[in-house]
Amino acid sequence: MKKTINILIFSIICLLAHQLKAQDGYTYTLMHNGGYSFTVQAVPNASANNFATSVQSYGFSIIVPDGVTIDTGSATSLGGAAGANFFDGTSLSMATIDGYLVTETLGSPVTLSAPSAATNSNVYTFTVNGSPTSGEIKILENNSALANAATPLKSFMQADMIDNGMAEFTNVVDPNAAAVSGMSIFDFNTLSVEEENILSGLSLYPNPAKNLVKIQVPNGIQDIEIEVFDNAGKKINMELSSDNTIDVSKIASGLYLISIISNDIKTTKKLIVE
Repeated sequence: MKKTINILIFSIICLLAHQLKAQDGYTYTLMHNGGYSFTVQAVPNASANNFATSVQSYGFSIIVPDGVTIDTGSATSLGGAAGANFFDGTSLSMATIDGYLVTETLGSPVTLSAPSAATNSNVYTFTVNGSPTSGEIKILENNSALANAATPLKSFMQADMIDNGMAEFTNVVDPNAAAVSGMSIFDFNTLSVEEENILSGLSLYPNPAKNLVKIQVPNGIQDIEIEVFDNAGKKINMELSSDNTIDVSKIASGLYLISIISNDIKTTKKLIVE
């Protein structure tokens, strides 16, 4: 009898361990940076796993209104070399939409924070062209009719999340669930053209820059704050001086995104550091 109970307890422990492991994984979410700048982030499922995730490749589809495009040339990504392949919704019998399949295979795996940290990771930052004022941009849900009809459009992430001393990359995004969380859809109707125009005259000088960069703000703008991100989407801690300048002499050369915020209004500018 005692042996039977011990076997039962062991079986329950193994089942619970399997269930906890099955919870490990990721979804994608869409972050609005202000204006027409957006970032797709990887969101870890709630987990006590304190083993840092190692990503080998990933992919997802961005859906936009028919005729709307994104600036793929200036986009930044987790490994710096993501491809964004355009597809015409008409060819998929969905004439009202177009889309981009974004994928990246990393030359060397990139490490994300352990799931237990509950930290979102920037994966792909891009800008929408043409300033649309209607329609929606979204991350395609894996359980949508379109994704089930065209399975290559489904989101995935090949990653190692198991601390067993081996590099084992498996898909950690559920192909049968929505695989999105938080804000996955943004309605362009919510953008206020009048508010966006307040910061439309803002500029960075010089650009490209080597040392000091001056943020030239339009008349009427008093206090501003900044957020700086590198081409992998990592936030860089930088100080803004009282005369609205930043010192870039100590950061690596490359493309950076500078978000400028004033009274809850945000705009994002590109800065090249030489």
